[in-house]
Amino acid sequence: PIPNEVENLLEAITLKGLCRDAGVEKLDAGPKGAVVTFRDNNFSNPAGLVAFITKESGTVKLRPDHKLVYRRDWTDANKRSVGVRRFMRNLSAIAAAPEGSAGE
Repeated sequence: PIPNEVENLLEAITLKGLCRDAGVEKLDAGPKGAVVTFRDNNFSNPAGLVAFITKESGTVKLRPDHKLVYRRDWTDANKRSVGVRRFMRNLSAIAAAPEGSAGE
């Protein structure tokens, strides 16, 4: 079996890659969800991001300071890990999609 330290390192590398692909400068995740700060307050596919926010209404919102808030109940660390990875995969796919599409 892989030691926990190695699993944690692989998890961090995966998240860093997804953040880079999505243009995320900072990702804060906790028991109530995640807050994302985009590099230079810019997202490569704004229309796709708006479509994602609209689709996830009540769960995802863009604050006036341009930070994206993703509300979840992640009191369990494993749920948080899986949820953050899924959220960042979604943002990465949207960022890579042709402008105007939601990347799904």
